[in-house]
Amino acid sequence: MVAGQLNRRGEQVATDTNDALDNLERELVTMARRLRGLQRTLSDEAHPDLEPAQYALLNHVEELAPVRMADLVAALEVDKGPVSRACARLEEEGLLKRAADKSDARATLLTLTASGKRKLAAARKKRHKVIETLLKDWSPAQVKTFASQVSKFNKLSD
Repeated sequence: MVAGQLNRRGEQVATDTNDALDNLERELVTMARRLRGLQRTLSDEAHPDLEPAQYALLNHVEELAPVRMADLVAALEVDKGPVSRACARLEEEGLLKRAADKSDARATLLTLTASGKRKLAAARKKRHKVIETLLKDWSPAQVKTFASQVSKFNKLSD
């Protein structure tokens, strides 16, 4: 993909590609902002005192469970301290449980409690309704295409 062209004086000249990339960047920033708002709403649904980052952590634990703390930290690409503190809080709230890893006594495995699973299921149901409302004017084919393109974009960093 060509990011742009230089004129005779070495200055960047706008191209259709540059315009498209500028527009895409603006739209991704807007989408990220909207998704953060949606995440705040859904974390409130999962648990009134749950912060968005903790809601995201619960989602990762559900997806990867049983998961070692080190693997969760790697998946989230954050420091161990904040994850450990968040897990402790989620455990206090009865949403997450820790168990010793039988294959390595030094490691801890994380899973959701039954309450954690119910809270996430309720939040997920609400998320689907919100997304469905947002896309109510889209055809099923448009939704499928959008999902495919977002999936393709998300796999770029894998």
